[in-house]
Amino acid sequence: MTEIHVTVPGDGERTFLLFPGQGSQSVGMCQRLDKNYAAARTVLDEASEALGLDIRHLMWHTTPDVLKQTENAQPAIVIASVAAFRVWCDTQAAPPVIAWGAGHSIGALAAAIACGYLTVADGAVLARRRGQLMASVKARGGMLAVAVTSDEARDLCLGVAERLGLDVAAVNGTQQIVLSGAAETVAQAKEALGGRSRLLEVSNAFHSRLMEPVLPEWGEVLDSTPWVESGVPYLGSASGALVASAADVAADLRHGLRNPVRWDLVLQQAAREHSGAVLGPGRSLAKLWRSRPQSVALELVDDDYRKGGPTR
Repeated sequence: MTEIHVTVPGDGERTFLLFPGQGSQSVGMCQRLDKNYAAARTVLDEASEALGLDIRHLMWHTTPDVLKQTENAQPAIVIASVAAFRVWCDTQAAPPVIAWGAGHSIGALAAAIACGYLTVADGAVLARRRGQLMASVKARGGMLAVAVTSDEARDLCLGVAERLGLDVAAVNGTQQIVLSGAAETVAQAKEALGGRSRLLEVSNAFHSRLMEPVLPEWGEVLDSTPWVESGVPYLGSASGALVASAADVAADLRHGLRNPVRWDLVLQQAAREHSGAVLGPGRSLAKLWRSRPQSVALELVDDDYRKGGPTR
């Protein structure tokens, strides 16, 4: 197993890490990183061995419909993101000083691996099992992204959610809220909110009360996982809290299956830093922060990454 050494925040320039969530997958993801960088190949090898399946075949040689299945998309996104992180580490002039890492929904597992609380193998197994559990929920659900560009629009969105019994699945900064719940109820919300909303291509109502039947087993899976005490700060996307213990990281991952993604709190913390990196297939994630302060440099390390000339 290859180890990556990062520096706990202290002196030196601090960089925060952001990892994308479900929906960012695409057929062919991570192929060029695998071709160009040994660090990426090592991650994919370790994940394939741990999962007992060829992660490269899953990411490169299946159809979009197969890859977007929750039990497939979640490990693929996590592994592609960690591969990008390892490449980024390998191409820095000195060991990076990590301010903290955070991930959007399933991306939180990638953050936990990058921050040193999980091995690649254990993280890949957790991602696969999380996807399987979420896919196993029998209730038919859906999700709706709603643009909230004003206080009035936000109040309207939250009012519709309360009236119809929908859950807030994510607060993606200041301009988007995602609602989640039974498919027929989400359709009613879409009708009420009109053009300011769009249905998401998901298999169920993630981060909603419909996920509650699988919470006990997810907790058991987390409890049986070997964790590592790292000390590198992890920013919970469910809690919005900076933590530095394996127990607290596991707790955030536990709560994150049911509770909303508070990406607004993650972005608030990021705005206090000087530089950050979005790692993996994260272009859509980077767009959620179009209004970031000019003082914050944000680097995108995805499949187009080239040493000495990364995309930005």
